[in-house]
Amino acid sequence: MKRIISLVLIALLCISLFAVTAFAVSANASLTGPGTVRAGDTITLSFNLNGSGIFGASGTLSYDANQLTLTGTSQKIGTPWMVEFNGNNFVAYDNNLEKPINSTTTLFTVTFKVKAVAPGTAIKVSYTGVAASDGNADANIGTVTYSATVAAPLSTDNALKSLTVSNATISPAFSTGTTSYTAEVPFEVSKLDLQAAANDGKAKVSINSPNLTPNGVTNVTVTVTAENGSVRTYTIAVKRAQDPNYVPSDNNDLSEITVDGFLLSPVFSGENTKYVIWLPYETESVTVNGTAADSKASVRVEGGTGLKAGQDNEIKVICTAEDGTEKVYKVIAKRAAAHDGSVDPTEPSTEPTEPTTEPSSAPTEPSTAPTEPEEPARQEDGGGIPWWTLLIVGVVCLAGGVAAGIFVDKKYLR
Repeated sequence: MKRIISLVLIALLCISLFAVTAFAVSANASLTGPGTVRAGDTITLSFNLNGSGIFGASGTLSYDANQLTLTGTSQKIGTPWMVEFNGNNFVAYDNNLEKPINSTTTLFTVTFKVKAVAPGTAIKVSYTGVAASDGNADANIGTVTYSATVAAPLSTDNALKSLTVSNATISPAFSTGTTSYTAEVPFEVSKLDLQAAANDGKAKVSINSPNLTPNGVTNVTVTVTAENGSVRTYTIAVKRAQDPNYVPSDNNDLSEITVDGFLLSPVFSGENTKYVIWLPYETESVTVNGTAADSKASVRVEGGTGLKAGQDNEIKVICTAEDGTEKVYKVIAKRAAAHDGSVDPTEPSTEPTEPTTEPSSAPTEPSTAPTEPEEPARQEDGGGIPWWTLLIVGVVCLAGGVAAGIFVDKKYLR
């Protein structure tokens, strides 16, 4: 009796150990991807593993090569996990047994290009023989599959079926294939009133009709976006008449003059129209720019190239107001002479010289005054000896005579 009880206990223990081993690993997997697939699409599928205490997994890829082209795989789970691909087989593992999978985790992705298959075709990608391990025991997950039906291709139709304008006449008349139009409206029309409809009900139509600029051209656009994302734009260039009460601006002032690389002298002021810049000999041209104070005015620059060395070179910055009046600002570019001191020749005048009808000079009046006789040239005395030599000799002799007289007087006469 005791032996029978012992055998029963041993049997129950074995059953318990088997049960613990059988249920020690619990895991499942999935393969997910896009819900809609079309021929030519690139689709990326994610292999996801879920379980408790999982340190490894493996499986084999299966797909129809007539429908799909495998283009790549990419590991998504971080270190210390490794995912290795060998042909269609994969092995994923935590080599350090540090970070087990305890919740749904994406191990890797696999990417395919959908071939030119007909709409309605069912495609399927599977991983077979999938197993997971906790390092001691394995769980056989089996086969995980992604499937989809190939949808019809997206429409490429981005054309308009109709375009109507209620407060203007567009030219030419609307045609689906024509995308550029013009229109003219009186000043009283500040905005186009238009309606547009697309050829394809799946396309989207967007109208941009801004306020029209008086005495200007404004582009009104209609954009059609096809189901596949391709875009076509229809444009109406609208010329609106000027306000009959409008007075054009006479502001022809500049707000700034700049010279690239050089400074104006004096500092720019809107009231001052004359400036100077000093240039080294090496500078043969400068770039001068002017900014109009009024946005409706225009600016043009004359000169600034071919500057003469050693001369004043005039550059004009001309501001034309909206009403056509002009104001001229002058910048004198003083380019230094060459290093040897030479200067460029002055440009010859191109203006013709007016012929003169006046005699070149008045006739000479005869002189009635007697002519003064010319003073004869002075002759040097002394037979060719210069007069100043004789003068010196005379002075010396006179001094000697005076000295001799004083001596005799003192010596013998007293």
